[in-house]
Amino acid sequence: MIRVGYDAQAFLSQNGGTGKGVQLRNLVGPFLDSFVGFASTEPNGSGLPLIREGFAGHNMWQQFSLPASLRRHGIDVFLAPYNVAPLFLPRHVELVLVLHDTIPLKGYRKPDLRGRLMDAYRRWLIPRSVARATIVLTVSEHARSEILRAYPRSDVRVIPCSISARWFSPRGLESRAGYVLMVTSSAPHKNAMGGLKGYAQYARRAGAGAQPLKVVGLGGSAEPYREEISALGVSQLVTFLPYISEEELLALYQGAGALLFPSFAEGFGIPLLEAMATGTPAVAARATSLPEVGGDAVVFFDPADEFDIASALEKVLGDQDLARLLASRGLQRAQAYHPDTVARQVREFWQEVAGIAVTQSPESPIREAAPIELENLPAV
Repeated sequence: MIRVGYDAQAFLSQNGGTGKGVQLRNLVGPFLDSFVGFASTEPNGSGLPLIREGFAGHNMWQQFSLPASLRRHGIDVFLAPYNVAPLFLPRHVELVLVLHDTIPLKGYRKPDLRGRLMDAYRRWLIPRSVARATIVLTVSEHARSEILRAYPRSDVRVIPCSISARWFSPRGLESRAGYVLMVTSSAPHKNAMGGLKGYAQYARRAGAGAQPLKVVGLGGSAEPYREEISALGVSQLVTFLPYISEEELLALYQGAGALLFPSFAEGFGIPLLEAMATGTPAVAARATSLPEVGGDAVVFFDPADEFDIASALEKVLGDQDLARLLASRGLQRAQAYHPDTVARQVREFWQEVAGIAVTQSPESPIREAAPIELENLPAV
């Protein structure tokens, strides 16, 4: 019997690790009773029966404690879900590395020293992790092509992101408040400032008819953005919502007239899927994986052009027929990423890699996330 282990560090937090934790749940959800989750000795907020031993703090634990745990517990296949893996895995262990994208290898510069040091660490470790991996999993065909461009000898497979089935709950546009929703972070590639500048241009054009903007995910980093919107003259139209639960976020999508998604780069783009699943029209950057995920269900713009962002918002918010068409197309397109569809791909993958099959429901038994501040993600 092949024993499969995985790095469960994302599950220690109350929020389940947000983006990368979501994909980890997709990949292990049907197998939580048979896969072995390993984590550091920090408090376990998930309630899952994880093996927690060795150092506290993910990076030290990952490099020094985790290899010993894998050897001690007889793991044959190890799933590393956060772009990097331990340097000194036991020789007999097959590594399945999840490399979400090549964004860490690009020139996006964090404003803080710790962020820059962590990025440098990942840039050093990613090539070594890819070289050690038997299989590299990623989340989109675009990400796969970029990974193969950088590491052409790798066996790279795609299992796309998904979200809980409860997200597939559209609400008619006529009953919505109609505000613009932006789900983002302060990471440079997310282009939050560019999104705000584009929104400000839209608000100037729309005048008294401008829809307000609600921003989720900037958390404790919102102050520079508050200063910018004040200088742009749209403070009264923009609300920052730093603390949010999944249920509250779902309700925000269901009340929105449009999602604004201005990222320069994404491996997949979960907010785009969340918008499509809830029947929310989306305007998004014409960049990296987003056209692949959104297809004809999205109005795209140049993320470096605030005037193009404004035009896209005007187009969708000012044309109800177009908005309804986008909502309908999005609902259809989202079915390709429904958890039942993705779970079938997951089961087929593990059947191939480890000879493991499952007949139980693909819905992960991991409990729903508690209220979180999206900016403060676990350091993984």
